[in-house]
Amino acid sequence: MILHTYCPLCKSKDLSGFALDTKRKGPHISGVKCESCEVVFANPMADQNELAIHYSQYYEKDHYESIGYKNLILEHFERIDTLNKGEIIKEARFLKKLEGGMKFLDVGCGLGLGLAYAHQLGCELYATEYDSGALDFVQKHFPVKTFQGDIQGAEYPDNFFDFIHISHVIEHVLDPRAYIQEMKRVLKPGGIVAIGTPDISSWLYTIHRWVNFLRFRIPDVIDGLEHTFIFPKVRLKSLCEEEGLDVIDHYTHNYGEKISRLLAYQMPIHKKFNRLIQNAFHVNQWIICQKMH
Repeated sequence: MILHTYCPLCKSKDLSGFALDTKRKGPHISGVKCESCEVVFANPMADQNELAIHYSQYYEKDHYESIGYKNLILEHFERIDTLNKGEIIKEARFLKKLEGGMKFLDVGCGLGLGLAYAHQLGCELYATEYDSGALDFVQKHFPVKTFQGDIQGAEYPDNFFDFIHISHVIEHVLDPRAYIQEMKRVLKPGGIVAIGTPDISSWLYTIHRWVNFLRFRIPDVIDGLEHTFIFPKVRLKSLCEEEGLDVIDHYTHNYGEKISRLLAYQMPIHKKFNRLIQNAFHVNQWIICQKMH
Protein backbone atom coordinates (compact mmCIF):
# COMPACT_ATOMS: atom_id res chain seq x y z
CA MET A 1 0.00 0.00 0.00
CA ILE A 2 1.07 3.59 -0.70
CA LEU A 3 0.48 6.25 1.96
CA HIS A 4 0.35 9.80 0.60
CA THR A 5 1.20 12.75 2.84
CA TYR A 6 0.53 15.25 0.04
CA CYS A 7 -1.66 15.43 -3.07
CA PRO A 8 -0.08 13.41 -5.93
CA LEU A 9 -1.38 15.94 -8.47
CA CYS A 10 -0.67 19.38 -7.01
CA LYS A 11 1.70 18.45 -4.11
CA SER A 12 -0.40 20.30 -1.54
CA LYS A 13 -0.30 18.96 2.02
CA ASP A 14 -3.75 20.39 2.77
CA LEU A 15 -5.61 17.07 2.89
CA SER A 16 -8.83 16.16 4.72
CA GLY A 17 -10.68 12.91 5.35
CA PHE A 18 -13.43 12.26 2.82
CA ALA A 19 -14.82 8.71 2.98
CA LEU A 20 -14.34 5.39 4.74
CA ASP A 21 -15.74 1.96 3.85
CA THR A 22 -14.49 -1.19 5.56
CA LYS A 23 -17.51 -3.40 4.80
CA ARG A 24 -17.23 -3.94 1.05
CA LYS A 25 -14.36 -5.77 -0.63
CA GLY A 26 -11.97 -3.72 -2.69
CA PRO A 27 -8.35 -2.58 -2.96
CA HIS A 28 -9.07 0.69 -1.07
CA ILE A 29 -11.06 1.43 2.07
CA SER A 30 -10.64 5.18 2.53
CA GLY A 31 -10.33 8.39 0.58
CA VAL A 32 -9.06 11.89 1.25
CA LYS A 33 -9.70 15.22 -0.47
CA CYS A 34 -7.08 17.74 -1.48
CA GLU A 35 -8.46 21.07 -0.27
CA SER A 36 -6.22 22.87 -2.76
CA CYS A 37 -7.16 21.25 -6.10
CA GLU A 38 -10.27 19.36 -4.84
CA VAL A 39 -9.38 15.95 -6.29
CA VAL A 40 -10.41 12.97 -4.13
CA PHE A 41 -8.02 10.02 -3.97
CA ALA A 42 -7.62 6.71 -2.17
CA ASN A 43 -5.28 6.93 0.79
CA PRO A 44 -3.70 4.56 1.57
CA MET A 45 -3.63 3.48 -2.07
CA ALA A 46 -3.08 -0.02 -3.42
CA ASP A 47 0.22 -0.38 -5.28
CA GLN A 48 0.71 -1.61 -8.86
CA ASN A 49 1.00 -5.30 -7.91
CA GLU A 50 -2.12 -5.20 -5.73
CA LEU A 51 -4.12 -3.53 -8.49
CA ALA A 52 -2.87 -6.01 -11.11
CA ILE A 53 -4.16 -8.86 -8.95
CA HIS A 54 -7.48 -7.13 -8.40
CA TYR A 55 -8.04 -6.51 -12.12
CA SER A 56 -7.22 -10.04 -13.25
CA GLN A 57 -10.40 -11.67 -14.60
CA TYR A 58 -12.14 -8.43 -13.65
CA TYR A 59 -15.23 -9.02 -15.78
CA GLU A 60 -15.88 -12.38 -14.13
CA LYS A 61 -16.44 -10.73 -10.73
CA ASP A 62 -19.82 -10.82 -8.94
CA HIS A 63 -20.91 -7.31 -9.95
CA TYR A 64 -20.57 -8.00 -13.67
CA GLU A 65 -22.03 -11.50 -13.37
CA SER A 66 -25.12 -10.13 -11.60
CA ILE A 67 -26.01 -7.84 -14.49
CA GLY A 68 -25.11 -10.32 -17.24
CA TYR A 69 -22.55 -7.86 -18.53
CA LYS A 70 -21.10 -9.96 -21.34
CA ASN A 71 -24.55 -10.68 -22.78
CA LEU A 72 -25.41 -7.01 -22.47
CA ILE A 73 -22.26 -6.07 -24.39
CA LEU A 74 -23.05 -8.60 -27.13
CA GLU A 75 -26.51 -7.04 -27.51
CA HIS A 76 -24.83 -3.65 -27.89
CA PHE A 77 -22.50 -5.07 -30.56
CA GLU A 78 -25.48 -6.27 -32.59
CA ARG A 79 -27.22 -2.92 -32.26
CA ILE A 80 -24.12 -0.88 -33.12
CA ASP A 81 -23.66 -2.96 -36.28
CA THR A 82 -26.87 -1.34 -37.59
CA LEU A 83 -25.96 2.30 -36.86
CA ASN A 84 -24.75 4.98 -39.23
CA LYS A 85 -22.35 7.74 -38.15
CA GLY A 86 -25.10 10.20 -37.24
CA GLU A 87 -26.79 7.64 -34.99
CA ILE A 88 -23.47 6.75 -33.34
CA ILE A 89 -22.72 10.41 -32.58
CA LYS A 90 -26.22 10.87 -31.17
CA GLU A 91 -25.63 8.22 -28.51
CA ALA A 92 -21.84 8.64 -28.19
CA ARG A 93 -21.21 12.38 -28.39
CA PHE A 94 -17.59 11.88 -27.32
CA LEU A 95 -16.90 10.27 -30.73
CA LYS A 96 -18.00 13.31 -32.71
CA LYS A 97 -14.50 13.88 -34.11
CA LEU A 98 -13.91 10.23 -35.06
CA GLU A 99 -13.67 9.47 -38.78
CA GLY A 100 -13.25 6.27 -40.76
CA GLY A 101 -9.67 5.20 -41.42
CA MET A 102 -8.31 6.80 -38.24
CA LYS A 103 -5.91 4.94 -35.96
CA PHE A 104 -8.08 4.40 -32.87
CA LEU A 105 -6.65 3.38 -29.48
CA ASP A 106 -8.93 2.14 -26.71
CA VAL A 107 -7.01 2.43 -23.42
CA GLY A 108 -8.31 -0.14 -20.94
CA CYS A 109 -10.76 -1.40 -23.54
CA GLY A 110 -12.75 -3.67 -21.22
CA LEU A 111 -15.13 -5.79 -23.29
CA GLY A 112 -14.85 -3.47 -26.28
CA LEU A 113 -17.85 -1.16 -26.45
CA GLY A 114 -15.64 1.70 -27.67
CA LEU A 115 -14.03 -0.64 -30.20
CA ALA A 116 -17.48 -1.58 -31.53
CA TYR A 117 -18.26 2.04 -32.41
CA ALA A 118 -14.85 2.62 -34.01
CA HIS A 119 -15.06 -0.63 -35.98
CA GLN A 120 -18.47 0.34 -37.34
CA LEU A 121 -16.94 3.63 -38.53
CA GLY A 122 -14.10 1.81 -40.30
CA CYS A 123 -11.19 2.69 -38.03
CA GLU A 124 -7.89 0.85 -37.53
CA LEU A 125 -8.18 -0.63 -34.04
CA TYR A 126 -5.68 -0.84 -31.17
CA ALA A 127 -6.36 -1.63 -27.51
CA THR A 128 -4.67 -2.00 -24.12
CA GLU A 129 -6.13 -3.95 -21.20
CA TYR A 130 -4.87 -5.75 -18.07
CA ASP A 131 -7.54 -8.46 -18.09
CA SER A 132 -6.46 -11.30 -20.42
CA GLY A 133 -10.03 -12.60 -20.55
CA ALA A 134 -11.25 -9.23 -21.82
CA LEU A 135 -8.56 -9.20 -24.50
CA ASP A 136 -9.58 -12.68 -25.64
CA PHE A 137 -13.18 -11.46 -25.82
CA VAL A 138 -12.48 -8.40 -27.99
CA GLN A 139 -10.12 -10.32 -30.29
CA LYS A 140 -12.96 -12.72 -31.07
CA HIS A 141 -15.14 -9.85 -32.27
CA PHE A 142 -12.82 -7.26 -33.83
CA PRO A 143 -9.63 -7.05 -35.94
CA VAL A 144 -7.75 -5.30 -33.13
CA LYS A 145 -4.04 -5.12 -32.23
CA THR A 146 -3.88 -5.59 -28.46
CA PHE A 147 -1.39 -5.08 -25.64
CA GLN A 148 -1.82 -6.63 -22.19
CA GLY A 149 -0.91 -3.96 -19.67
CA ASP A 150 -1.12 -0.19 -19.50
CA ILE A 151 -0.45 2.40 -22.19
CA GLN A 152 2.98 3.22 -20.82
CA GLY A 153 4.13 -0.38 -21.13
CA ALA A 154 2.91 -0.57 -24.74
CA GLU A 155 5.60 1.91 -25.88
CA TYR A 156 3.70 3.15 -28.92
CA PRO A 157 5.59 5.51 -31.28
CA ASP A 158 5.34 9.29 -30.96
CA ASN A 159 2.51 10.99 -32.89
CA PHE A 160 0.94 7.64 -33.86
CA PHE A 161 -2.81 7.76 -33.09
CA ASP A 162 -5.58 9.96 -34.47
CA PHE A 163 -8.03 9.24 -31.65
CA ILE A 164 -7.64 7.85 -28.11
CA HIS A 165 -10.66 6.62 -26.17
CA ILE A 166 -10.29 6.00 -22.42
CA SER A 167 -13.58 5.23 -20.69
CA HIS A 168 -13.70 4.75 -16.91
CA VAL A 169 -10.00 3.97 -16.64
CA ILE A 170 -8.32 7.23 -15.53
CA GLU A 171 -9.96 6.88 -12.08
CA HIS A 172 -8.28 3.48 -11.61
CA VAL A 173 -4.64 4.38 -12.30
CA LEU A 174 -1.89 5.35 -9.88
CA ASP A 175 -0.71 8.42 -11.81
CA PRO A 176 -3.41 10.07 -13.97
CA ARG A 177 -1.10 12.93 -14.91
CA ALA A 178 1.45 10.48 -16.36
CA TYR A 179 -1.35 8.74 -18.27
CA ILE A 180 -2.44 12.02 -19.85
CA GLN A 181 1.17 12.87 -20.70
CA GLU A 182 1.64 9.49 -22.40
CA MET A 183 -1.62 9.77 -24.34
CA LYS A 184 -0.57 13.20 -25.55
CA ARG A 185 2.84 11.83 -26.61
CA VAL A 186 1.35 9.10 -28.83
CA LEU A 187 -1.33 11.37 -30.33
CA LYS A 188 -0.71 12.99 -33.68
CA PRO A 189 -0.86 16.81 -33.77
CA GLY A 190 -4.55 17.59 -34.15
CA GLY A 191 -5.44 14.22 -32.59
CA ILE A 192 -8.25 13.75 -30.08
CA VAL A 193 -8.40 12.11 -26.66
CA ALA A 194 -11.81 11.41 -25.09
CA ILE A 195 -11.77 10.69 -21.34
CA GLY A 196 -14.83 9.32 -19.54
CA THR A 197 -14.84 9.15 -15.73
CA PRO A 198 -17.08 9.77 -12.69
CA ASP A 199 -17.77 13.35 -11.60
CA ILE A 200 -17.32 13.71 -7.83
CA SER A 201 -18.97 17.15 -8.02
CA SER A 202 -22.26 15.47 -9.01
CA TRP A 203 -25.23 16.45 -6.85
CA LEU A 204 -25.72 12.77 -5.97
CA TYR A 205 -22.37 12.57 -4.19
CA THR A 206 -23.01 15.89 -2.42
CA ILE A 207 -26.43 14.79 -1.19
CA HIS A 208 -25.04 11.45 -0.06
CA ARG A 209 -22.38 13.16 2.04
CA TRP A 210 -24.81 15.55 3.71
CA VAL A 211 -27.28 12.77 4.53
CA ASN A 212 -24.48 10.93 6.29
CA PHE A 213 -23.31 14.04 8.14
CA LEU A 214 -26.85 14.69 9.39
CA ARG A 215 -26.92 11.13 10.72
CA PHE A 216 -23.52 11.72 12.40
CA ARG A 217 -21.89 9.09 10.19
CA ILE A 218 -18.68 9.10 8.17
CA PRO A 219 -19.65 8.93 4.47
CA ASP A 220 -18.78 5.66 2.78
CA VAL A 221 -17.12 5.23 -0.59
CA ILE A 222 -20.02 5.17 -3.05
CA ASP A 223 -18.05 6.03 -6.20
CA GLY A 224 -16.22 2.67 -6.33
CA LEU A 225 -13.69 0.90 -4.12
CA GLU A 226 -11.40 0.32 -7.12
CA HIS A 227 -11.09 4.04 -7.81
CA THR A 228 -7.80 5.73 -6.96
CA PHE A 229 -8.67 9.26 -8.17
CA ILE A 230 -12.09 10.89 -8.55
CA PHE A 231 -12.23 14.23 -10.30
CA PRO A 232 -14.63 17.12 -9.94
CA LYS A 233 -15.44 18.47 -13.38
CA VAL A 234 -13.36 21.63 -12.92
CA ARG A 235 -10.26 19.72 -11.77
CA LEU A 236 -10.28 17.28 -14.67
CA LYS A 237 -10.43 20.19 -17.09
CA SER A 238 -7.55 22.01 -15.40
CA LEU A 239 -5.40 18.86 -15.36
CA CYS A 240 -5.83 18.38 -19.11
CA GLU A 241 -5.03 22.04 -19.72
CA GLU A 242 -1.95 21.86 -17.48
CA GLU A 243 -0.66 19.12 -19.79
CA GLY A 244 -1.11 21.29 -22.88
CA LEU A 245 -4.36 19.84 -24.25
CA ASP A 246 -7.14 22.05 -25.64
CA VAL A 247 -10.57 21.17 -24.24
CA ILE A 248 -13.13 21.18 -27.07
CA ASP A 249 -16.09 19.58 -25.24
CA HIS A 250 -16.89 18.70 -21.63
CA TYR A 251 -20.23 17.44 -20.36
CA THR A 252 -21.89 15.28 -17.72
CA HIS A 253 -24.43 12.48 -18.11
CA ASN A 254 -26.30 9.79 -16.18
CA TYR A 255 -26.02 6.00 -16.43
CA GLY A 256 -28.63 5.78 -19.18
CA GLU A 257 -29.96 2.62 -17.54
CA LYS A 258 -33.24 1.26 -18.94
CA ILE A 259 -35.79 0.29 -16.25
CA SER A 260 -36.57 -2.99 -18.03
CA ARG A 261 -32.89 -3.93 -18.01
CA LEU A 262 -32.49 -2.91 -14.36
CA LEU A 263 -35.41 -5.14 -13.28
CA ALA A 264 -33.80 -8.14 -14.99
CA TYR A 265 -30.50 -7.85 -13.11
CA GLN A 266 -29.71 -10.68 -10.68
CA MET A 267 -29.06 -8.49 -7.66
CA PRO A 268 -30.82 -7.62 -4.37
CA ILE A 269 -33.68 -5.11 -4.45
CA HIS A 270 -31.71 -2.51 -2.47
CA LYS A 271 -28.91 -2.56 -5.07
CA LYS A 272 -31.42 -2.13 -7.88
CA PHE A 273 -32.89 0.82 -5.97
CA ASN A 274 -29.42 2.37 -5.58
CA ARG A 275 -28.76 2.06 -9.31
CA LEU A 276 -32.16 3.61 -10.03
CA ILE A 277 -31.26 6.63 -7.89
CA GLN A 278 -27.84 6.91 -9.57
CA ASN A 279 -29.57 6.89 -12.95
CA ALA A 280 -31.49 10.05 -11.98
CA PHE A 281 -28.29 12.11 -11.58
CA HIS A 282 -25.44 13.15 -13.87
CA VAL A 283 -22.76 11.13 -12.09
CA ASN A 284 -20.33 10.74 -15.01
CA GLN A 285 -18.41 13.13 -17.26
CA TRP A 286 -16.72 13.13 -20.66
CA ILE A 287 -13.97 15.54 -21.58
CA ILE A 288 -12.77 15.70 -25.19
CA CYS A 289 -9.38 17.30 -25.79
CA GLN A 290 -7.20 18.03 -28.81
CA LYS A 291 -3.42 18.00 -29.14
CA MET A 292 -2.53 21.14 -31.07
CA HIS A 293 1.26 20.71 -31.39
